Amino acid sequence: MQNTPTTAIAEYEPIAAALAGIEKYRGIVFDVTTPQGMKEAKVAHREVSAPRIALEKARTKLKADVLERGRLIDGEAKRIGALFAAIEDPLKAQIDAEENRIEAARLAAIEAEKQRLEAEERARKEAEERRLAEERAKNEAEARRLAEERAKLEAEDRARRAKIEEEERAARQRIAEAEAKAKAERQDEEDRLRAEREAIGRLVREKEEAERREREAAEQRARQARLADEERQRKEMEAREAVEREEKRKAAELLDAQGMLDTFVKRFGHLKQFAKVVKAIEALKVPA
Repeated sequence: MQNTPTTAIAEYEPIAAALAGIEKYRGIVFDVTTPQGMKEAKVAHREVSAPRIALEKARTKLKADVLERGRLIDGEAKRIGALFAAIEDPLKAQIDAEENRIEAARLAAIEAEKQRLEAEERARKEAEERRLAEERAKNEAEARRLAEERAKLEAEDRARRAKIEEEERAARQRIAEAEAKAKAERQDEEDRLRAEREAIGRLVREKEEAERREREAAEQRARQARLADEERQRKEMEAREAVEREEKRKAAELLDAQGMLDTFVKRFGHLKQFAKVVKAIEALKVPA
């Protein structure tokens, strides 16, 4: 049997003591499949649950008392706190007012410094913009001056190129006239030379044509003789090849026959009834 558990709540002491009375049911297994076993199980359950129910009722009552006391404690603390606040709040208001004034002064100083820095930045940007505007104006004036000089130089250059082009056109005209004259003279000379070349060419062609005809006739005779000789050689070669093929065929047949006879001798030469046949085969063998 276990000892009765101790508790810090005095009101729970009698209930905790009841544990000793129900310890006897620890670990018991009832045969609830029978009416008697079910009855005994229910009696045990009621006896065991009674202290637990009493414990819950005691807890609810104690907690209600505690909650009521808590409300009383909070109300009294609020009342006394209001008395303290009546003294503390004016003091706190003075401190907060001064701290707020100091903080406002600090923020005002920060804002003033911020505005000063922003004013300096604006002044710097304005000065930079004026400087850039002056530089742009200066650069634009310089660009205009350079554009005017470039236009003047381009005009002078155009005039110079026009003069050079006019001189070149006149020179080209003179050259063209000289070339035309030279070309006409060359054409006359070329026409004369071409007529001479054509006359010579006709003579050469006539001679070449006669030589060509003679050469072709000779080549035709030689080709016919060569073809006749090639035909004769072809026929002789075919005749030789036919004789060689026949000899090779006969030799192959003889070899096949000899092979067949050798095979017969190897397979059946040991049989007495083929002794004469084997002897006849041996007599037919061609000497190596």
